[in-house]
Amino acid sequence: MSVDLADSAQQVAEMKEIISECPALKIAIGHFGMVTRRDWQEQIKLARNEHVMIESGGITWLFNDEFYPFTGAVWAIKEAIDLVGVEKLMWGSDYPRTIVAITYRMSYDFVVKTNLLTEEEKALFLGKNAEMFYGFNNLQQLPYIKNMSE
Repeated sequence: MSVDLADSAQQVAEMKEIISECPALKIAIGHFGMVTRRDWQEQIKLARNEHVMIESGGITWLFNDEFYPFTGAVWAIKEAIDLVGVEKLMWGSDYPRTIVAITYRMSYDFVVKTNLLTEEEKALFLGKNAEMFYGFNNLQQLPYIKNMSE
């Protein structure tokens, strides 16, 4: 199940109920818990449950006021790592919605280029965690596509 919750902790209790009723259901919570909103950490804490992950699609949109290199977003990722561990977090682009403000490359490049995360944290966040969560295997490396909204 992939879901974007309302701002703050409004729907956290309902999600806890779903998690309790369906403990084997894989759940990806999007928009990084609506990270720039009040009590966003409560959505992140849902990933303390075994089959729940946090996906970051929309994080650049939520930090659009500060824009690239989205340092506030990186600090939020670090805070989420402290709350649930890097193994519970995965990258998402929110593409193509974000093409009105940033390029596809910018949607992940801010993570690649930061010095605030370790190389292992970056590797887990940018792909390894999603591979494990979704059961991807033998993924081929795709070529860079020039002019993909750049």
